[in-house]
Formats: sequence, C-alpha cells, structure tokens
Amino acid sequence: MNFSISEMIVILLIALLVIKPEQLPDVAFTLGRLAQSLRRMFSKVKNEMNGFIDSVEKPSEQKREQQ
Repeated sequence: MNFSISEMIVILLIALLVIKPEQLPDVAFTLGRLAQSLRRMFSKVKNEMNGFIDSVEKPSEQKREQQ
C-alpha cells in the first residue's frame, strides 16, 4: 500500500483529533505489531495453500507421465 504525503497528513490529523498526543507512540507501536503479525499470518496461509496446491498437482503430473 502506497500512501501519498497528503493522505498521510490527513491520517495524522485525524489521529491527533481522536487520540491524545501522549498516546500516539503507543498506538503507532501497537498498530505496527498488528500489521507485522497480520503479514506473518497471511504469509503462513499462502505457504500452506501453495504446499497444498503442489501436493495435489504432483500426483496428477505423475499419472500423466505414466500414460
């Protein structure tokens, strides 16, 4: 996801209105950790799906080679 500078400024202004300035570092840290864990989770799901697809495709390829 690419954000332009104007979008980042709008997001920061909204964050300042909703969250106290003293809490912003903690909120940013928590959001960063959440994004990191989501990335890891999606990566694991992707790897599992690719492994499943490979395991399904290999037997069908072996059957074609035998014929």
